[in-house]
Amino acid sequence: MTAREPRPLPRPDAQSYEAERRRLLNRASIAYLLDVVTLARDGRHPLDALLLSTITQANVAQVSARADLQVELASAHTPPPDEMRRPVSINALASSLRLPFETVRRRVHALKAAGLCRIEPAGVVVPTEILLSEPYLRQAYAAYERLRVFHATLSDLGALEGLPAPTIEHDGGFLPLRAVARLATDYVLRALDLAQAEFHDLFSALLLLEVVRSNTEHLGLRPESPEMLDPRGFLYDAHRRPVRVSQLAERVGLPRETARRHVRLLLDAGWLQRAGSGVIAPAKALARPGSIRFAVENTMHLRRMFAALSQLGVLAIWDDLRARPAT
Repeated sequence: MTAREPRPLPRPDAQSYEAERRRLLNRASIAYLLDVVTLARDGRHPLDALLLSTITQANVAQVSARADLQVELASAHTPPPDEMRRPVSINALASSLRLPFETVRRRVHALKAAGLCRIEPAGVVVPTEILLSEPYLRQAYAAYERLRVFHATLSDLGALEGLPAPTIEHDGGFLPLRAVARLATDYVLRALDLAQAEFHDLFSALLLLEVVRSNTEHLGLRPESPEMLDPRGFLYDAHRRPVRVSQLAERVGLPRETARRHVRLLLDAGWLQRAGSGVIAPAKALARPGSIRFAVENTMHLRRMFAALSQLGVLAIWDDLRARPAT
């Protein structure tokens, strides 16, 4: 009698493993999103950074839509020239950012006065000379490196399986700085729009996401022990470290009174609760449909970004760097 092949045993912890991976992916993606927003601010008010990013992205939308132009205009030294930039109206900016027209008009004129954009009859443009400046390139290189580290983190979590294969190969040493910046900015704007839709407004959304990060930053991306998790797979609130409003204001780049006002709104809406001298985003808030929708749709936007990066050959460059032995 021939012995039969042993049947594979079902993996009893498969469900908890997947919940763990989603939890760590969400933690890593919120940290990445907030870090990139901080880099884009470069000391400015969050609204000014958001406006500059939105204007820049709208100016080169036709480049982002074409793979050939993405490659041709990919490096640090090849920004799309001014004649390729399409102005965007203040009304379109206000509509896309869910902001009052007058707020956007006032801030755009202040950005113009600071020499960071032009206002033309057809709309607003961030000129090429700004995108070749030392401050912009410094910020772009930092954001590029942050995304490369984020890619390594997600790869280690097994969250990037099944991406499309590269359609382009690059020579060694190629650094697609601007192509990566365009794709990353598109993701960040989509994620912030999603957060605003779920969490009331831009400042409330940024503050809530910062609370979520600050509460669990001390845990890193290591899996928690089972006794730290409730039956739904959420971290028990006792393991969340409260964060003060003053710390939130500094991290998000808002005046303290503005941060305090929006934190009160979040407390009244049940998104936050007081704990000691600070606040936490409790498990019951993170289990709300809005929180779940944000996590799921944000993951979809992330995969879209990484799929585009893979097709452009960027992830192959990064994977090759990771595979090289340390010197």
